[in-house]
Amino acid sequence: MTGTGSGEQLIPRVKNEIRAVRTALWFRPSAYCLIAALAAAFVATVDGFLPPHSLDWLPEVEQETVTELLKLMAGSMLTVATVTLSVLMLVLSLAAGQASPRAVPEIMADPVTQNALGTFLATFTYALAALLLFGFGAVAGPGVTLIFFGALFLVLNALRYLVQWIHHVADTLKINRMIHRIHRQARTVLQTYLDRQQEGKTESAEAKAGEENPVFPTATGYVQLIDARRLHDLARAQDLTICLCVQEGDFVHDHRNLMMLRGSRADDELCKALRATVVIGFERSHAGDPRLGFELLAEVACRALSPGINDPQTAMAAIEYLGSLLALAAARPAADYPACSTADGRVTFLCPDFGAMLERALRPVIRDGAAKAEVMEAVMQVLCDLAACAAPDHLDVVLEEAQRAEAFGLSALTLERDKKAFCEKVQELRDHIAGRRR
Repeated sequence: MTGTGSGEQLIPRVKNEIRAVRTALWFRPSAYCLIAALAAAFVATVDGFLPPHSLDWLPEVEQETVTELLKLMAGSMLTVATVTLSVLMLVLSLAAGQASPRAVPEIMADPVTQNALGTFLATFTYALAALLLFGFGAVAGPGVTLIFFGALFLVLNALRYLVQWIHHVADTLKINRMIHRIHRQARTVLQTYLDRQQEGKTESAEAKAGEENPVFPTATGYVQLIDARRLHDLARAQDLTICLCVQEGDFVHDHRNLMMLRGSRADDELCKALRATVVIGFERSHAGDPRLGFELLAEVACRALSPGINDPQTAMAAIEYLGSLLALAAARPAADYPACSTADGRVTFLCPDFGAMLERALRPVIRDGAAKAEVMEAVMQVLCDLAACAAPDHLDVVLEEAQRAEAFGLSALTLERDKKAFCEKVQELRDHIAGRRR
């Protein structure tokens, strides 16, 4: 018996859902609408809870005038919200085509878009709620005036957001802005990963003898979250050693091993509790997966280099942003990367290192851009910058990637002048690395 309840097994999934809801397109608009409905009810009835004649100083507004204003608000805001959603769908379609389909969730999570949509729908909800209160005869005297001023405030606020959102949409459609947004989120995730706190030293668990028992998932999809703390608690409670075979961002199915156990018989209840620590979904999640940002920027570059688009400048912009992320990762020595096991050694994880990030960032670009001299020059400039700023234990992988780029470049470049310039750049990198090793 594992001694774990179904509620504890749901904790990782609840954590993942909360994380997803924060960036969901529907969450803020729904919250705004709820607040608007409550505000309408409060404004309409607040005069009944105040001392008599305390609101007599307010100007008197006819109820018919306020009713007409509310009807106009409701109709116009519903139209604006509908148009906003239509334009947003167009923006998402263009973003998927210009940048990457994997970049769509980031645009959906854009706070400006969510706030604008929420403001339009909240204004509509306020007007609808106020009209219902008028219809039930729940508003009279100062409440009518307060409803009027509330409606006026919301209309002005909606107009402000409409102008701001129009500018924001035009700005979002710029490919450099999309690249910048991807980079900003990737940098945040990478910094969080690199700064992950390690557990203090504890007494190491002895390696368990006996047969290793595999645990297979019951779902198919991408690993979105691994609850390391919960997994460690289970390992201690059951006196296990656990070796994870996947990491966040990996694709799994019912024939791919999630983890290997040693030290206890893998009964059904234990396997169910262990599976619950790994949340699987239909798409990858940025949080906890530092590799995804590198892959998205590399995908933007490769898409720009495709014959159908043929936009080397966009590819070079993506490469430069990749260089920024790689420099951040390279400056951290390998010993300062998150540990691949808990302090007591009970749980072993798969953690991406600098080599994995460099591979996912540059290899697709080198493969697709090997025939374009300016693209290969940009790649070599990134590698030269890494050779200058990387921690000494990362220099070997930088040199290995430079040699790979050299092989691709020499086989694909056609002009001897381009080949010569490229070889000089590679030699410059070799000399710089050799100088740092002296």
